[in-house]
Amino acid sequence: MMKNGILIVLAMSLAAFMAVGADTPEKKTLPKGGNQFGINPEGITSPEMRDALTRMHEAGVVEGRRGSLTFFRWATDAQPPKLAHLGLWGPKITNELLALTSTMPDLEHVSLYETTIDDKGVAALTKLAKLRTVSVLPITRYEKTGFGPPQWSYPFMALRADHPRITGKVLGDLGSVKTLEHLDLLDVQLKSSDLDALSAWPKLSELSLPNVIDAETLKHLQACRKLTSLTLGYRAITADELKTLSSWKSLKKLTLVHAQLSDESLRALSNLETVDELHLLDCGLKDDRLEHLRGSPKLTYLALERNEIDGPGLEHLAKLKLTKLGLEFNNISDKTLHHLLQLTSVEDLALSYCRGVTDQGIQSGTLQKMIHLKRLGLRGLTQVTDATLDDLVKFSHLDHITIRETKISLDGVERMKKTMPKTVVFK
Repeated sequence: MMKNGILIVLAMSLAAFMAVGADTPEKKTLPKGGNQFGINPEGITSPEMRDALTRMHEAGVVEGRRGSLTFFRWATDAQPPKLAHLGLWGPKITNELLALTSTMPDLEHVSLYETTIDDKGVAALTKLAKLRTVSVLPITRYEKTGFGPPQWSYPFMALRADHPRITGKVLGDLGSVKTLEHLDLLDVQLKSSDLDALSAWPKLSELSLPNVIDAETLKHLQACRKLTSLTLGYRAITADELKTLSSWKSLKKLTLVHAQLSDESLRALSNLETVDELHLLDCGLKDDRLEHLRGSPKLTYLALERNEIDGPGLEHLAKLKLTKLGLEFNNISDKTLHHLLQLTSVEDLALSYCRGVTDQGIQSGTLQKMIHLKRLGLRGLTQVTDATLDDLVKFSHLDHITIRETKISLDGVERMKKTMPKTVVFK
């Protein structure tokens, strides 16, 4: 996922951590250009920063698991590299640890997941002059039998209902940070009245909220002139809330994640006439529920990642005239691929991690018939192998195809690149 030039990826290896303790600036073992993830010795500017990174790494270690959940992302286009993104998970992350961000002046993105940090701790972030994103989120615990958890999902992390909660007070405390563009507050205790503080951020464009959308909430949202993207979730979302949102005419993108949605709520989505991008992630949707899904005339991108869609219900999406459709981690299989043929307006199709799609499905020629496609995602299809190469090269009309985490060999990739010179083959 690319966000303002910062690819937010979780990666932290024990080897990278050990390199910090063993190497000095005079004894570098890093490749040219530096290390984007983990603890990058090239980017450490003081002993205090080295100590802070080490302590944060150790706080992210989970017994019985390799490495650390603590996430460091470096901007390596700068010299020395600058630490741009910090992600912290779990109960060992304290106010004291977060205060150590004072040694990391280049931080732009800070993400906190079910930590023991409270309002007092978050106040330490006001010292970060370049801060653009603050995320306080529940840990994603999605997993699916036979699939394995997706990236950034940690089902092994114990759910702690009593973990300290940051409150709406944090909005007032962060008001002095005028650089904020993105606030994820799904694990914050908020009231509608707290949102009066949103107007403090002239650059705010994306927001995630835990509270029910009422008239007061809407008033504060509309006061944020650059705010176009809203995320709601981890609760039931009613049709009345969605109808309330319909009067927000600058809303372009709506994401509902891990949400309980009634048939009436699905139908109410048609009231959002300005929304052109809709994400319904991990909402338990099955084929029969898609009959109730309505979209505005402007809706072109629908993401249905991590639901339970088999395929027959896709016929209900033909009426939406989508150009981009995400079906990652659903139950699409060789036997149900033909239902996609009805989606004649779709140009960008993601079938990543739909592991019922195998060599047989690719060899059937069904997907090749979708000549209107420009991009196709097949990532994580572990039963797609070199046996399909003769069929994969028939996708030469595509601009881009993703085959990462498949069983296509490097030799197979080279053959595809040679045979499909106009197609980006991403492995």
